[in-house]
Amino acid sequence: MIGEHTVVGRSAEPVFTEVDGKVVMMSVAQGMYFALEGVGGRIWALLEQPRSPNELCAVLTDEFEIDGESCLREVLDFLAELHAAQLIRIHNGNGPDSTTERG
Repeated sequence: MIGEHTVVGRSAEPVFTEVDGKVVMMSVAQGMYFALEGVGGRIWALLEQPRSPNELCAVLTDEFEIDGESCLREVLDFLAELHAAQLIRIHNGNGPDSTTERG
């Protein structure tokens, strides 16, 4: 489970590019296509470096009109979806935690 202090980063597997302001991803392992735009695309960009939901919200509340509590709730939900789709991975203090990767 992802909490407000859990550090997450992008999984290595999805191939992605930006097209017309959207982040378009293909998971070859899952044979699935994903598209992110707006705040979702910004979160994906921020996850180039592993970050916690609190760190993400520190940036997002400055860039978008959202309060910290709502931001955290929505970011946690979004990250849970990305994790379920195997697009992000959870990191521990010693680097990536490979036990969170499926497949």
